[in-house]
Amino acid sequence: MNRVERRLTAVSSFLSYAGRLTLVNSVLSSLPTYTMCTLKLPVAVIEYIDRARKHCLWRGSDMNAKGKSLVAFKKVCRPMKNGGLGVINLRIQNEALLMKHLHKFYNKMNLPWVTLIWNTHYPNGQVPHISVDKGSFWWRDIMKYCDHYRGIANCKASNGTTVLLWNDVWNGCYLREELPRLFSFTKNENVSLAEFMADEEIQNHFHIPLTEQAYQELQELQVKILHVRSQDSQDDVWQYCWGSQIYSSRKFYALPFKSVTPPDTFHWIWKSKCCKKLKVFAWLLLMDRLNTRNLLKRKNYKLEGNIYSCVLCNANEEETAFHLFFHCAFSTMCWHHIGIHWDFTLPFFDMMIKAKTDSNLHFFMEIFIIAAWHIWKQRNGFIFQQITPTPRMDARPIT
Repeated sequence: MNRVERRLTAVSSFLSYAGRLTLVNSVLSSLPTYTMCTLKLPVAVIEYIDRARKHCLWRGSDMNAKGKSLVAFKKVCRPMKNGGLGVINLRIQNEALLMKHLHKFYNKMNLPWVTLIWNTHYPNGQVPHISVDKGSFWWRDIMKYCDHYRGIANCKASNGTTVLLWNDVWNGCYLREELPRLFSFTKNENVSLAEFMADEEIQNHFHIPLTEQAYQELQELQVKILHVRSQDSQDDVWQYCWGSQIYSSRKFYALPFKSVTPPDTFHWIWKSKCCKKLKVFAWLLLMDRLNTRNLLKRKNYKLEGNIYSCVLCNANEEETAFHLFFHCAFSTMCWHHIGIHWDFTLPFFDMMIKAKTDSNLHFFMEIFIIAAWHIWKQRNGFIFQQITPTPRMDARPIT
């Protein structure tokens, strides 16, 4: 934590948001990576580092600054393809890095520590994830992720020593749901597959007599067991939901964000050829988090005279991001000179897509970002330096 605080130098207060984002991703987020590969970080440590990263990104180097963040840190920590800024979520990253130890353990890789733990803590065929907590604090922390590991992995059963018959997914089957009537007669729902196969009299594991439906399911189970017994000289192999037997911390990290699908416009930002400073500006614009007068009003900032109207036009309309960049008379004039037209009858992101389609420009997003940036500069120049906003009248439509 001291290293994180030392790296939060006074330089960050002189950087743009893009520069601070690079500092956060390249330095502050990477400092704990080596430790996270081995140890589970305490919640207090993660919270401290997150607080330092939030302050660096939004408030510069002052850890005690009271200014509010422009965007919730949870949204900032989404990957760029999922609508965020790509700042690493340390909790998920820590879990993704530690999960590789369970990958080595359950696949019984030829490593000294794997052999030691199996022989010391699970010598009599116990399945680790139903056993009581054992071993050092490190191993107990690793085993806390066991349920998550089983949630992303499917065991290709051979000797069955690492998998439960009823409560694990093996060979693509979850028998508790596939054979529910037979399961209702089982004596031990946590029996391992290896223990079940070792008993030649399968009926010993069930309360007798069985119903007709349960007996039919028993015959199905016998077929599955017969198939596994033909391979019982090999170790179990665990495969992952991304279709590989190789564990990838990067693919595991992406899973919690899989359901987050932002509008295509966010993808256009990061694919554009603009510098990172303009990309972050465009991202804030699409998130409606630029410090317009409307946003300051929502944050309860008091302006002189309580005037929150747009400064670039005389329409006396409140300065929202949409009004400033699209509906204002000044910005409308700018877009007209560039040759981009907006259909205000559509929802915002549909309006963006239609404008891109109608313009038929391969570099539409670059034009949009640069034009919006200069509208923002004209607005700030008028407010802070009393420079009269003037669009370039010699500009010609782009074809």
